[in-house]
Amino acid sequence: MRFGILGPLDIRTDDGGSVDPGGPRPRALLTLLLLAAGRTVTTGRLTEGLYGAEPPAGAANALQSQISRLRRRLGPHAPIEAVPAGYRLAVPSGAVDAHRFERLAAEGRSALAAGDPERAADRL
Repeated sequence: MRFGILGPLDIRTDDGGSVDPGGPRPRALLTLLLLAAGRTVTTGRLTEGLYGAEPPAGAANALQSQISRLRRRLGPHAPIEAVPAGYRLAVPSGAVDAHRFERLAAEGRSALAAGDPERAADRL
């Protein structure tokens, strides 16, 4: 799967099909997980991201429900794993456009610093 978060959220399967994660909360939840692709996002951070600094009563249960729905929508190609401190979206960072952009920009800056403008232009 490929994920676009630079601009409107876009989810593509390997064969180019589109996946709809659902309404605003599932989209926000997925974006929070994608920003940390492959790393743990604490339940506190997810709850704050979804509900603000003062979450409503029952926010922990609501988060679990949102995770469950999102898992069903994404299927086995982008598993959301429960870990001791929170959740982790088990996809490589290269599957997310923002992370690819950061990597290519860093490679371009390094190439410029090394005096290789051709390689820098290729990366940037």
